[in-house]
Amino acid sequence: MGESKLVFRCPYCEEWTFEAAPPDSWHSAFSFDEPLMSIRHGEVKKQTIVCQNQKCRKTIAVYWYAPMEYFDRM
Repeated sequence: MGESKLVFRCPYCEEWTFEAAPPDSWHSAFSFDEPLMSIRHGEVKKQTIVCQNQKCRKTIAVYWYAPMEYFDRM
């Protein structure tokens, strides 16, 4: 599958940028906070990345999920 990578900025220092791709086509939406059950369908897949900015170095959690709004349109 040709994964589409997205470009993110560290939510803590806002200086370091990184690329991340959804784990599959089902989990197409993302959040830095765990999404509420009311906005997602099924399981959430968590990806952790460490900021490479030497002044920050915090662990970033990217939560991938299937958005409920997609199922509302079906």
